[in-house]
Amino acid sequence: MATEQLLQCRPGCLVLLLLLLASVMMCPLVWSSPPTTVGRPPELTLLAGAAEKGAVCLDGSPPAYQLERGFGSGSHSWLVYLEGGGWCSTVEACSKHTKSALGSSNFMEAVQLAGIFSKDQSQNSDFYNWNKVFVRYCDGASFSGDAEYEDQDGNRLFFRGLRIWEAIIDELMEKGLANAKQV
Repeated sequence: MATEQLLQCRPGCLVLLLLLLASVMMCPLVWSSPPTTVGRPPELTLLAGAAEKGAVCLDGSPPAYQLERGFGSGSHSWLVYLEGGGWCSTVEACSKHTKSALGSSNFMEAVQLAGIFSKDQSQNSDFYNWNKVFVRYCDGASFSGDAEYEDQDGNRLFFRGLRIWEAIIDELMEKGLANAKQV
């Protein structure tokens, strides 16, 4: 499984991944309004083949991520950031999330990234030239669930964050993460 390969890539990868997961709580540091980075935001990529893997957002739509390719000495280094979104703690709240980008890729748009995502070396000396991935939140449980539920109106809710994480890592492995020297 790709997740196991990623965790075995280097000693300390697990620690870094846990630190990145903890950083989800600091989500406002990732983007700002107005954006501080000039140019267009990285393209929003819907996960190919997500439905076949059961890796879907709360409403059953495919999950998404934004990838900005690294360059120069950072072309084999990767930063993977998991967007925070606030857990939905009731069926009613989760049903409401399906009508927004917090639970459906149908409402997502590419966002301008800044801070740790900046390509400006003077603002981001550590990661400015790395491959940077912003994994969009849409599962209701911070990339940890693997369940399904039916709401009061008979609509199915998919809590598939774990499958989303695994499927996105699998796709990123094919896009170069498998050859990473730093993650």
